[in-house]
Amino acid sequence: MAGLTVGSAVLHPQVDSPGRVDAIVVVAGANDDRYVYARHLAEEGVTDQILVSRPPSSTGAYAGLLDAYCASTPVRTRDGRSIDIECFSPDIDTTEGETTAATRIARERGWNSLLVVTYWGHVSRVRIYFDQCFEGAVYVTDTPRPLSKSRKDALLHETGGYVKALVSPAC
Repeated sequence: MAGLTVGSAVLHPQVDSPGRVDAIVVVAGANDDRYVYARHLAEEGVTDQILVSRPPSSTGAYAGLLDAYCASTPVRTRDGRSIDIECFSPDIDTTEGETTAATRIARERGWNSLLVVTYWGHVSRVRIYFDQCFEGAVYVTDTPRPLSKSRKDALLHETGGYVKALVSPAC
């Protein structure tokens, strides 16, 4: 039964589309359009703040992408708003580390709602971690252009992550 639940959560995650949040958090990942999508959502009025996980282990073209993305701040929208983009280092180079660092920043700034952007197979596990750590409203979404990871590979990887998330909570 637990296997079916995890399988369903990975393969058919619940994604959210909030009207407005205090910030968007982008968890690390380079093979999809999560960074472009987060900026699009902000430009559409979902928020004026984007936090981007920039793991210290990032190298090469991926590190360059993150550095350029975070250096593009502030972004001016067509309606004149200013969107701030900020990179942060996760506490440790894992989803839990991204969660604890992002929630600490949110707490320090008095934010009460977050939209987390990730890839389709990671949505449900990211939701578990942020629900464990963040006291405000948490919304999680995937991207319009999905990661090209196979369903089988995602299911194998995420199943281990689910066990870890449930046995050893992030916060």
